[in-house]
Amino acid sequence: MSKTLHSIIASAIQDADKKYFFEDYAVQSKAVLAAIKKSGFVIVPATPSEEMIEAGTKAIATGHVKPTEHVKNVYQTMLAVIGIKI
Repeated sequence: MSKTLHSIIASAIQDADKKYFFEDYAVQSKAVLAAIKKSGFVIVPATPSEEMIEAGTKAIATGHVKPTEHVKNVYQTMLAVIGIKI
């Protein structure tokens, strides 16, 4: 991901709507969200919901699990609550 999120958003807005008057901000916002997703980013809440916390807590594994796999599983489980599959 060599581009910054800022440049991805700026490019998406510039490419989305070529009208000089009466810009369609819905078209622009959809283009921005699509560009963000295509670049490997997603928008998530700054603070997890109670449901996300509960799902993450339930995903905590015991036994011999690599720390990186453990964290990845908890993170993916929490995001799945809000409909994001990675």
